[in-house]
Amino acid sequence: MSGKVPNSSSTPQIASGMKTAGQPAWTASWNRARVKNILHLKGYILDHCIGEGSYSKVYKAYYRPSRRDDGLVQLLACKLIDRRRTSKDYERLMPRETVTLLALNHPHIVSVLSIQEYGPYVCVFMDYCRHGDLLQFIQQRKRLSERRSRLFFRQLIQAVEYMHGAGYCHRDIKCENILLVDPTYIKLTDFTFAKQCSSTSNGSSGQQAKGDGTSSSSSTGVLTGELSSTFCGSIAYTAPEVLQGIPYDPKAHDMWSLGCVLFILVTGMMPFDESNVAETISRQQRKLYTYPADWKPNPSIIELIDRLMEPDVTLRATVGEVANHPWLLG
Repeated sequence: MSGKVPNSSSTPQIASGMKTAGQPAWTASWNRARVKNILHLKGYILDHCIGEGSYSKVYKAYYRPSRRDDGLVQLLACKLIDRRRTSKDYERLMPRETVTLLALNHPHIVSVLSIQEYGPYVCVFMDYCRHGDLLQFIQQRKRLSERRSRLFFRQLIQAVEYMHGAGYCHRDIKCENILLVDPTYIKLTDFTFAKQCSSTSNGSSGQQAKGDGTSSSSSTGVLTGELSSTFCGSIAYTAPEVLQGIPYDPKAHDMWSLGCVLFILVTGMMPFDESNVAETISRQQRKLYTYPADWKPNPSIIELIDRLMEPDVTLRATVGEVANHPWLLG
């Protein structure tokens, strides 16, 4: 059933794994304090922690090049990853995240300014978004107005349309991965599960997954885009075909996740209860989600959500179709 929006730390993750067998034998002499001292000598000052994950911490940071003597500093965020704590899956996916972040340049995607490595630590310096993530923003307000929901969702669609057009998919779009620069401006972040993909349309007919997580055309010769066999992301925002273990179109997966984000924006609730995966899949396939009794629905929003949270991948809306939807253009 539908439920209240959970805290970001409670959102279950699908991907998991053991430490990589081939990791270097880093000594215990490496710690965060040592890395901070090295960064300080290079003009980077890490302030207080503003976020934390299983393998990393995010700090508010300041950067002042040594050549500057006017006292001006650049405000940044620093994601400090300890590779000794990472899972096999994360270690494998981290290079993809780096490539994606450096390849994408869009006003509504967090920009990376520098990536530095010290022993087991990887330091990723990026845009600082001072107003936190979208989940926190919604929780503080119960739900967002239709006007603000449209503003944020339009910006998010612009980012995803650019990303898909550039040949990348995110695979973990959720409210926790959408940051606010200010109360009217959002940026998509955390490309841990991102991968390169073709620029063809959504769909899956005529494709068979290969062992490397990509796909090839079947004997019919129909090619509708690469499928993925790596199942990752957050269960609450994950499409039914992914939860079922079916090789999937990663762009179509992004579109389902966008439908979940829109639902949460306008209702302040999760569309499905993710505590029971089998029950979640059943309700997804039957489109069994309910809106709050005290919310006055706009039929155009409901129609858009239905097109995004469509269990039939061949009927699910593409990002181009959503960008031209009457509600988003209103």
